[in-house]
Amino acid sequence: MSQAPKKRTCARCGHYGFPSASFPEGHLCSQCLSAALAVTGTCPGCGTAGRVLPGMRDGARICRDCAGITRHFSCLRCGTETGMAGRRRGSSRLCGPCAVTWTAARLLDDGTGAISPALKPLADALAAATSPAATLEWLEQTHIRELLTHLATGKLALTHEALDAWPRPRAVCYLRDLLVSCGALPATDKQLREFGAWLDHRLASLDGHPHLRLLRQFGQWHQLPRMRARAATGPLRATAAQYAQTRFTQAQTFLTWAASLGARPAALTQAHIDAYYTSHGAHQRLAVRAFLIWAAGHGHIPRHLHIPRQDPSSGQAITQQRRLGLLRRFATSTDAPVKPRAAACLLLLYAQPLTRILHLTAGDLTRDDDGQTWLRLGDPPSPVPAPFDALLRQLTASRHDHVPANHASDWLFPGRHAGQPADYHAMANQLRALGLPLRTARISALRQLVLQAPAPVIADALGFHHTTTTRQHINAGATWSQYAGGDHTQ
Repeated sequence: MSQAPKKRTCARCGHYGFPSASFPEGHLCSQCLSAALAVTGTCPGCGTAGRVLPGMRDGARICRDCAGITRHFSCLRCGTETGMAGRRRGSSRLCGPCAVTWTAARLLDDGTGAISPALKPLADALAAATSPAATLEWLEQTHIRELLTHLATGKLALTHEALDAWPRPRAVCYLRDLLVSCGALPATDKQLREFGAWLDHRLASLDGHPHLRLLRQFGQWHQLPRMRARAATGPLRATAAQYAQTRFTQAQTFLTWAASLGARPAALTQAHIDAYYTSHGAHQRLAVRAFLIWAAGHGHIPRHLHIPRQDPSSGQAITQQRRLGLLRRFATSTDAPVKPRAAACLLLLYAQPLTRILHLTAGDLTRDDDGQTWLRLGDPPSPVPAPFDALLRQLTASRHDHVPANHASDWLFPGRHAGQPADYHAMANQLRALGLPLRTARISALRQLVLQAPAPVIADALGFHHTTTTRQHINAGATWSQYAGGDHTQ
């Protein structure tokens, strides 16, 4: 009969508990063992390169042979000496990549002892992950294991529609992006899919609403087709779904308000429209206008009604002194991670909206033979001055750190989901927490740019519509009013 393990004092950290290993120096706890196996390199004792260095001698890391450690740390599958994957069932003597391969093969077994052919691309993508430890941790979650085994055995069809119906949407979200990235599922626009799922749920919750039919027509016959048409020309912006949801919600608010007055849509008068605009906030008036114009155009409300236009405000801007202070801080300070610092500088330098910044690719950043860095935002590319060029080069070199599923993506700001850029809302919240006022900082940057060059030139170089730069040129009090856009190469 084996003797029950006894608690020991860790020889390295002094923690009292059950040991995970016995080294010549004494017992090691699990955390110290993991830390010991995480160090690899050339052993200073024997000079052998590529060794795991779990031992200690005079404060220096040494290999197991030089330390007199009898335990082996070689993978049972590939023979590579490396830190083990951990204590997971059946994989404790495997290296990280082999443990991922072994675990994925078990979870993706179609019942014949082999990986489901449809999920073979997923198995290959998991095996190629740059962070095996994070991948294993994800695969070991109970709800992920259940989802994968259902897909592998055919209990759940490998389609977007079937995944939409899975009861754990957060688990599906990450896996879906991984399946699309590796080619196991056809690509769909994430914003379009998100709004479609939201709309189905919202319409189902409105059962009994007096104007449900009209709301369904607005959402399914107007909003979704328009989003599909835009998605066919390129990926929708990260705020597209939220924008569409807001418009639908305000359409519902308006129709609920009208129903409370006993007014049918076809019988609405100008007094009703004016009363609604008077009693509701600016954001509600702005968001409901799309519905009212659509409803009038299709005869759901009287066509002669005047729908007030919301003129775009000139917007407030931060001072140039504050803008330069923020630029200096984000370019030189190391208190914040590289990604938000780089995003902040792109916003403060080139007035780019965050949605566009997050969709930049590494290919948009180039360097010529003279060492000048260029960023393609429009035509022609824009020069990147020092020290911001060094920050962007640092971003390019480290952009895949801590995003294991995005190892093959070309995004300049890759996200944690496979094939996806960084999440807009997470980055926006991070920038705000760092003290960057997104909207007013952008307005300030754009006004400074149109003070330095004609508005049409800035629009072409930075990818803006000419009316956007012209409006800010007027607000900034620029002196280019006689400038005419076009070809001036003569």
